[in-house]
Amino acid sequence: MGGTQRTACIFSTGCLSNLLEGTQLEQVLEKSGYSLTTQSKTADLIILNTCAFNQAKEDEAVKLIEKTATGLRNGGRIVVCGCLPKINRDRLRSIHGGITFGPRDMDDLPRFLADLLPVNNSVPGPISYTQYSSLKKTIFHTKRLVDTLPGLNRLPLIRRLTTPLFNYSADVCCIKIATGCTGLCTYCAIKFAKGRCVSRPLMEIEDNKRLAIEQGYSKFILVGDEITAYGSDLSANTDIIDVISLFLEDDRVETLYLESFEPGFMITHRIQVMDILDRGKTPVFCSSVQSGSDRILKLMGRRYEATDYLNGMIEIKRQFPLVYLRNEMIVGFPDETDDDYQKSLHLVDNLRADFINVYEYEDRPHTKASRMPDKIPAEIKKRRRKKLLRQHYKNLFLRKR
Repeated sequence: MGGTQRTACIFSTGCLSNLLEGTQLEQVLEKSGYSLTTQSKTADLIILNTCAFNQAKEDEAVKLIEKTATGLRNGGRIVVCGCLPKINRDRLRSIHGGITFGPRDMDDLPRFLADLLPVNNSVPGPISYTQYSSLKKTIFHTKRLVDTLPGLNRLPLIRRLTTPLFNYSADVCCIKIATGCTGLCTYCAIKFAKGRCVSRPLMEIEDNKRLAIEQGYSKFILVGDEITAYGSDLSANTDIIDVISLFLEDDRVETLYLESFEPGFMITHRIQVMDILDRGKTPVFCSSVQSGSDRILKLMGRRYEATDYLNGMIEIKRQFPLVYLRNEMIVGFPDETDDDYQKSLHLVDNLRADFINVYEYEDRPHTKASRMPDKIPAEIKKRRRKKLLRQHYKNLFLRKR
């Protein structure tokens, strides 16, 4: 390249963990002498960090790859990483014949690009603004506006809408504590990409926290694909409660946000969860029930009952009314009857969460659910999703806390 500085750009799609990995890749490239750009058409190296959580995310990743390849400069290289190479390699290979690596192959990056330093997954910091999609950038600026206008920020409804979007902040340090999960969910393909839980040593997390505090951070997010699986692979008797205590017992930590608590863990560790919230440093509690029907939960491979989940979340709201509840649900799982769906609707009505994501079930490659019979028609899934969200917003706008 005639001695000129090499340029690189990184685009990430999907979850917070992906965005954090994209941020860390930016740091590695800068340390390796690359100049970062957001213009893929002029870059020597383009890294596309993909998500394939559902069909929509997979399609988004494929469109990004195709669009980037169309505008690739002469001599430019595209590297595709993230979950897509592991979840749907055949589709990826039909549009990209270059370098790929999965979430657990980050150490292979130096082998492909010999002049790069090894990726350091322990680098803490906020999510880089360049890793946000256009929609997420809009959310980021909207939340920033709300946070800087005291009058607007004090409105209860505004706070209920924006507080659960805690990851869209430049002053919150994200610390990765684990990769992978222990779940047996029949609908999820992420486990094929990330595998069983691999936890980072508690001392490394402690070092990250110390470094971040020295850099001026007082707000933190613990990031992981299933944070309640933390410690399941460690020989020491350690779990996520120990990680949380590491932060909550530090007077310099103002706020601690947690990625979603697995409902079964929340139910069996109710006393510890209540103690965590009683510290007053965790303003949002996330736990995704997925369905209000025990029959569907069993088909999903979820190991808890909907009533236990609902009672646990209601107890949290009763004892800590200022804690914001966040939840995710799936509608249209194979063989979901009207009765099953009504139970989900009933749960949403009684839960009165502050923030709910509702997904329409989609077959993912190689999952057990994809081979199940009695698939629900698309128009029914769409109708059920709209009605569930309508019930949620009715609670949100018309009922008091």
